[in-house]
Formats: sequence, C-alpha cells, structure tokens
Amino acid sequence: MSRSLLLVLFLACLSACKRAPGDHEHGAGQDHEHGAPAASGPERPDESVTVYQDGLELFMEYPAFVVGQPSPLVAHFTDARDPNGFHVVTKGRVTATLRYADGSEERFVAEKLLRDGIFKPEVRPTKAGEGSLTLRLEGEQVSGTVDVGKVVVYPHVAAAVAAAPPEEGGEATVPFLKEQQWKTQYATAPAEPRVLQGGVRATGELKPVAGQAAELSAPVAGRIPVGDRVVHLGQRVRKGEVLVRLMPTSAAAGMDVATVEMEAARARAELGLAEREVTRAEEMFSGKAIPEKQLDAARVAREVAAARVAATERQLALYRSTQSGSPGGPSGSAFELRSPVEGVVSYAEVTPGAIVDVGTRLVSVVNPERLWLEARVYEADVAKVERSPGAAFSVAGFEREFSVDEKTGRRVAVGSVVDRVTRTLPVIFELPNPGGVLKPGMFAKVMLYTGETVRGVAIPESAIIDDNGKPTVFVMEGGESFFKRAIQPGVRSGGYVQVLEGVKEGERIVSQGAYEIKLSTVAGAAVGHGHTH
Repeated sequence: MSRSLLLVLFLACLSACKRAPGDHEHGAGQDHEHGAPAASGPERPDESVTVYQDGLELFMEYPAFVVGQPSPLVAHFTDARDPNGFHVVTKGRVTATLRYADGSEERFVAEKLLRDGIFKPEVRPTKAGEGSLTLRLEGEQVSGTVDVGKVVVYPHVAAAVAAAPPEEGGEATVPFLKEQQWKTQYATAPAEPRVLQGGVRATGELKPVAGQAAELSAPVAGRIPVGDRVVHLGQRVRKGEVLVRLMPTSAAAGMDVATVEMEAARARAELGLAEREVTRAEEMFSGKAIPEKQLDAARVAREVAAARVAATERQLALYRSTQSGSPGGPSGSAFELRSPVEGVVSYAEVTPGAIVDVGTRLVSVVNPERLWLEARVYEADVAKVERSPGAAFSVAGFEREFSVDEKTGRRVAVGSVVDRVTRTLPVIFELPNPGGVLKPGMFAKVMLYTGETVRGVAIPESAIIDDNGKPTVFVMEGGESFFKRAIQPGVRSGGYVQVLEGVKEGERIVSQGAYEIKLSTVAGAAVGHGHTH
C-alpha cells in the first residue's frame, strides 16, 4: 500500500472519530467539545462564564469566538429568585446579542430549549475585535437579561489558542453538574459584609404564660352525666364556661354542703374549747398547780383543732364554688367545672357515664395567644445574657426563624439559681403567637443577643455542614465546580454566621444543597455524573 493511500485512510479515520458538530459532553474528566473545529490545526479553547443577574443564574460554556466559525453557546439557565431553592427554567426563548466596539450588533436566537434548563443559540461572528455579549431570556416562567461582559472575536483559531491563559494547578475542585443541582434543593448566596448581633447559643422550650393555663380535676369521686355536651381537643372556650358536670357517687354524696358546714361548725367549736383549755392551763401552770407537760399538751390540742378548722373551711369554700345548686337526683347535687381562662382545650378525657376518682385530671385549657420562651443558658455564658435585649429561635417544622425583642415582646425574668444537674440558668421571654402557629411544649434552638454588634463577612447559616468535625462550606468556582473549604465561624445572628477564615468577601457559596455535594464526593459523583448536549 502506497504512502499516499495510508495518509488518506488515516485522515478519514481521524475525521470519523470526531464528534458531530454541536456535541457537548461532560465525562469523568470533564472533557468538553463544542461546535465545529477546523478540519486541521489546533482546536479552539473553551470559554466558560457564570453570571447572576436579573433573578437568573447563567452558566455558559462555548468555544472561543473566531470570525466565520460557529460557536454554540451551551447556556444553562436557572431561576435564582428563591433563596431557599433555585429552579430549572423549562420554558422560553433566548436571544444572544453580540455588540461590536463600533456599535454594530449581531443577534442569534434559540427559539426553544435544547432540553430543560439548556438553550443553545449558535453565534457566528463576522468581524474580529473586542465586543460585549448579552443573553435575553423571555418566557412564562421567568424573563431577564444577563450581561456576560466583554468578549473577543479572534481573526483565526491560532490567535485564539495563543491568547488562551495557561492551565494552572491550584485548589482542587468538586464537580456537581447542573442536572444534579436541578434535582435537589440547591441555591447559592454571596459572602458579604453584614452587621450581626453578638449572641449566645442555648436550648429552649415554649411554654404557656403563667396564669394562662389550667388543669381541671375531679374535686370529688363522681359520674359524668350522660347527655351533657362533651368538650373536645382544640375547642375554644370562654372564661367561666362550664366544661364538665360531675354527679357525686354515693360515697361522695353523703358529704353534701350541709354535712361539710356541720363539720366546719364542729371544728370551730372544738377550737374554741381548746383555746379555753389552754388559757386555764396557763393560769394553773403559773400557780404551779400543773406540770409544764400538761400545758404543752393543751397547746398541741389547740393547734390540731385550728388545723381542722382550716381544712373544713377550705373544703366548704370548694363545695360552694363548684356546686351548681341544681337537683342532682338521688346521688345529690352536681359539680360544675368552669374554665378559669379563655383559650383552647389542650387535653380532654371526658366520657359520658364514666365514674372518676377524686383528683382525676379531666380537662386542660391553655391560652395560646402569647407564649413564654424559656431558654436554658450554660453557666459560662450567664454573665453575657444578664441584660439580653432579645433572642432569635427556630423550631422543627418551620423554615423561618422567629425573634423576640422589645418591639415584639419582652424579657420576663432571668433565673437566680443555676440548676445543679444541667448547670444552666433559665432566661424567659414573652412573645405574641399570632394564629397560634407555635405550640406550647415545642423545643427551640435559641440565640440570645448580648447587645454587642459585630460587622464582618457573613454567610447563611444553612451553608455550613460538618465534615469530620470541621465546619465546612462549598465555594463556587464555576457553575458546576466548587471548592471545599473549612471555615472558622464567628458570631451567629439572624440566620447568618460571621466567617473569620476560609471565605472571602464576594465569593459565592452553596447556601442550600451543600450536604448533597458532600454526598456526591463520597459516592464519586457516580449518579448523574455526565451529560451530553
């Protein structure tokens, strides 16, 4: 076979091995091929850009612009308006405008998506020189204009290759492709200066305001009448409203009001007798007619009689306050248990016809319009929060953070004794609870403000994950690559954390989805690792 024939076969094989124009593939090594390279000679270098503007995130890759050659713009568009989670763009058209230094323009349109999130307008410049590039997205989901900035159109491929910056080693990056980002709760945020309030972290619990919760128990053994209206969990009740009627059983019926009044009168009479006996004993003791032991016995008898009077008076007051006075059949009168506060029934164990023992808990009522936040502060931090002006706290099930200060509530009290077991001191705040969204008994993560303010570079608290005991964040290097950085956190306030080391002002960090990026590194990013455009 002649040399010329071998050369022809080699060139044909080389051409067949090339991808079709417009293919774009991210493989294990993040190799890229864009557009239609020249039949021979050097290949155009790749350009990439990530821009946040007008509620959009644009991550775009494309081959360097060369006069007369097509440059497909692989434009990944993300709706970045929601800080709690970005969304893939699924509708719209994109117009790429290349504006030259002399003011002339060329426009290139992608009428529809290549697939969800990806548009591919093809730019074919007609003259060399510096210019600027903008992409306009128009669609039902979101619209906006992204200014890519200055670009260069090279006269030929060799000039583009010569201008390409040399590859430099440096900080290792972690890949996390757009297809992976769009399938999870993902968002980014810039590290920027903020004024943060100094604070102390603590655990806490939401409780009813003192005097705004009550438990009603059976004052006597009795039966709950059949046919009465039965209170239920969550029912709103008024102060003084009858919640439960109780018919005393035969054992309790014998202790009606008359009996209790008789017992009280007998106790008062016995007390009067005991007091006269003490007076006589004191006179006899002063005349040395009786020993001191007999005087002591008379005094003890008086104390016992006084205690009996107090007990019967309390019992009589209870009967008079709870007895309805209506006929109760052969078992006697009915007792009415009334709500001492306006609020909501938080516990109800009332079964018509049931027999209950004295002291049985029947109904609990709580007023949820205002609550107490009781934070437990470790003794080492007590001095910092003695005059705490307020606090921020979060509870499970709510994405937003709650706060209490002099405008929204008040500090009620700071404990004066450290708990022996937990070594903590309670600090109590009162706060409004519109709509009753917060429930008594909820546990809270609390940040008590110390009154000091700190200005520094801060990031969302949600950006920080634990990596082998070290607080870590992922900093964006490009739209699909990130640096993993250990940081030194400082003051925490209002959902943000001061960063003392590890992140610079202006760097963009992953605020939602950092844990998923960490998992992708553990798994080798095997799932959804590559994509082809």
